[in-house]
Amino acid sequence: MMSWFLKIFKKNKRNLIKDFNPSNRWIHYSNGAILDKEDKSQMVWIVDSNWFEKWFFGIEERLGLILGKMLIQASSESTEYSLNTNKILTPKNKDIESWEKLYVDWMYKNFGSFSIYSQNSNQINLMINNYANLYICIGSLSSALEYLNDIRYKFHWSDSETNIILSLQSSIDIFPPPNSLKITNYDFSRVKKDPNSDLWEILSINEEGTWFIQNSRPLVISNDLFYRFEEKSLPFLKNTHFERLSDYDWGDLDTHRSNWWTASADSARKQFIDSSHHIMIREDDDWKKVGNKHLKKYGLGGIIDAESLDNFEEILFTIESFFHPSIICGILLACWERAYGKKGKLFLTSEEEVFLVKISPAHDSQPLNINRVS
Repeated sequence: MMSWFLKIFKKNKRNLIKDFNPSNRWIHYSNGAILDKEDKSQMVWIVDSNWFEKWFFGIEERLGLILGKMLIQASSESTEYSLNTNKILTPKNKDIESWEKLYVDWMYKNFGSFSIYSQNSNQINLMINNYANLYICIGSLSSALEYLNDIRYKFHWSDSETNIILSLQSSIDIFPPPNSLKITNYDFSRVKKDPNSDLWEILSINEEGTWFIQNSRPLVISNDLFYRFEEKSLPFLKNTHFERLSDYDWGDLDTHRSNWWTASADSARKQFIDSSHHIMIREDDDWKKVGNKHLKKYGLGGIIDAESLDNFEEILFTIESFFHPSIICGILLACWERAYGKKGKLFLTSEEEVFLVKISPAHDSQPLNINRVS
C-alpha cells in the first residue's frame, strides 16, 4: 500500500507540472547566452534531443571511438559538482522518489522521470522513464543517488526505447569529488536579460511535464557537462583521419584537442545541413539575423559583425560564444555552406572577449590574418 507521504508527494508532483514553465529557470540574455537561474549562473545549451544524439554518434564516428562511458562519467561528475557547489538539501528519509528538488531539476532539464523499481539489501533498481538521453540520464541519476546516500555505487543497466532499469550496488571504491573546470567566466551584470525570447513562443508541455519546442523535445546541456565530456574523451584519442579534418583551423590548440573540436564542429555542421534550413544572404547584416535564429535562441552566442573580404563568399565573423566554440563554429560553417552551396573552410582565433571566424571556399582558403581586422 502506498504510504501517506508518497500520496502527498504524488499530488505535489501534479501541482508542480501544472505550474511548471521552463522559461522561469533558463534565462536568455541579449548577447546570446542562456543562464541557469538555479545553478550559480551556469551557461547552458538548449538543443533538440534527437539532434544531440545524432551529433554524439557523429563525433564517435569521426574519432573512431565509443564514447558512451565518457558521457556517463561527464554527466555524473557534472551532477555531483552542481549538487556539492549549490549545497542541495536531500530528503531526511533518503528516499530518492521523495526528493522534490531532484525531480524538478529533471523536469527543467527535460531528462525524463525516475522511480524506484525494486530494492533489497544488496541492490537498488531505479527506473528512468521517457529518457531524453541514455548516457546523460544514467550518469546524472547514479550520481544523485551517491550524493543522497553518501556512498559510491557500481552499476549496470538495461534499456528499451523509452525506459531504463538502472541497477546499483554499493562499492568500496573511493573517488574524490570532482574539481571545478577552468571555463571562462563572463560578467553578465551589465548585460540585459531577454525575457521575451521567441523560443518560448512555441513551447508546449504535456501532462507528464515533458516540454517541447515546435513539437521537438529539447535537452538542456550545461557548459560544465560538455567540457567534462571533452576532457574525458581526450586521453583515448589516437591518430584521427576523416573527410573534413583539414577544413577547420583552431589556431594553437594541440593536435588531440584540435581533432576533438573538429569532430565536434563537423558533426554539428552535418546535423545542421541535414535539417535543411534555408539560409538567404543578400548583404552582410543578414548574417546577424541568421545568428539570432540559429545560435542566440539556443544559448550558443551571437554574431556581432560579419564582413565580406576579398570576394563576397569570404566572410569574417566577429562572434560571442558562451558555449563550446566547436558547436557555434560547426553551425556557422553549415549556414555558410547552405548560403553559398559549396564546401567551406573555417579559421578561428580570439581577440579579447570575442572570437574571430573566417570562412572561405575550401579550395582557395588562406589562414586568418588577424592584422586585417580593423
